[in-house]
Amino acid sequence: MGSKISNLISSEPNAESNTGDSSEFDYTMSFVNFSIPDDLLIDILSYVPAEDLIKNCRLVCKDWKSIVDGHSVWKLKCKREKKCIPSISLRNIPNHYYEKIYIHDPYGKNLIQNPYGEEGLAKWVITRNRGDGFIIENPPAGAEPVPQEVGSQSCFATTYYPCMKHQLIDLLENGISEEILQVETTKIKIGEWFAARFDCASEYHLYVALLNENYHENITSFHDCLVDDFRFKYREEQWVGKEWHSVRSQLGKQRSPDLKPIFTKESATLNLK
Repeated sequence: MGSKISNLISSEPNAESNTGDSSEFDYTMSFVNFSIPDDLLIDILSYVPAEDLIKNCRLVCKDWKSIVDGHSVWKLKCKREKKCIPSISLRNIPNHYYEKIYIHDPYGKNLIQNPYGEEGLAKWVITRNRGDGFIIENPPAGAEPVPQEVGSQSCFATTYYPCMKHQLIDLLENGISEEILQVETTKIKIGEWFAARFDCASEYHLYVALLNENYHENITSFHDCLVDDFRFKYREEQWVGKEWHSVRSQLGKQRSPDLKPIFTKESATLNLK
């Protein structure tokens, strides 16, 4: 294809024709036309910031728009910055596939926002907050330090009555391609660390659900939109707790042709690979 560039060159005014009237200056104009090979242009554009590519470069001409809307530039950017690309073979690569990966970087990372409570209760919906309610502890009181692999000593803590929080994640808005979710081998990994105070008996519940396009905000039951879910319950007796436990599982064992990748979860961290 190649991209043609015209460069307008203006010479200095011709002194011999200069009569003192600037309107009579004699300029020599010439155009230099040349083409940049696609491979070279793709490599050059791959160093341009993403926002400039989308807002400016794709408006230059039809050829540039085609390149920016394609896969090659974004794939180069993903590989250069070591974005996680799913090791899944797709017969047809979805539109904007690598662009979404570069901008959102959604694979192989925790999609839960504010998972450790370092921003207080921001990003969470509190549905039950009894007793003294949710608090943030850093480090945790009455329990061992949070395992180093978690990456933070901050954690949510409750008191002597049940508390419940949840978070809703729309995978499409997070840059996950629907075609990836339709692949039978795609699994969504879920997991959370939890611990009890050594001087208190406690009960821990985790529920994670994968929902389809029938979900809406005012729904009262997941019956008509549930694709897959996971439940976990653990009870710790008084004077026994303080050790941290890890619960891990995965979603995606069932498949639905009208799957819309939306998650709801309560008290869990979530990783998608």
